Amino acid sequence: MGLKSPHLLLASSNSHQMLANLRHILDATACDAIQDEININVKLLFELGESHHAFAKQSSRQYWRQRISRLYYGAYNIRRAVNLHESGSFRTDVDDHKKTELPSSLGNASTYTVRLRDLREDRNLSDYDHTAKESDLVLTQDEADLIVTNFLDDARVYLVSRGVSL
Repeated sequence: MGLKSPHLLLASSNSHQMLANLRHILDATACDAIQDEININVKLLFELGESHHAFAKQSSRQYWRQRISRLYYGAYNIRRAVNLHESGSFRTDVDDHKKTELPSSLGNASTYTVRLRDLREDRNLSDYDHTAKESDLVLTQDEADLIVTNFLDDARVYLVSRGVSL
């Protein structure tokens, strides 16, 4: 299940390319309306990431599987918000989880690129391996929380500095 049609992000897998292709037939007002809609979606993805993060933070540490899963989804949706804004890319398929690359202009991008992979590995372990123990995680709960908190903060600075209202 994905977005419900009609939705701007279903019109193309890359909103920046779509807008570039429409600029020669649409006036500036229409193009601005499309960009505004893209920015609304960036904001909503960011808010979804914040929501997952907040849920994880208020969850009891004894539920390490759920905390790790929600921390991952917090970071995942923040990454999606950044990439939608930066490159126009938006996907809903399972392969999107493998994408961890971030724009180099984002603070600590190379660290987050690596840590997003670790978070994904831990989320997979938490969600799917019934034999897993908390000690099997790549990152401790505290490490995962700190990474996601810092990523959220750096992504907020990055997006706001580029004109996205969060």
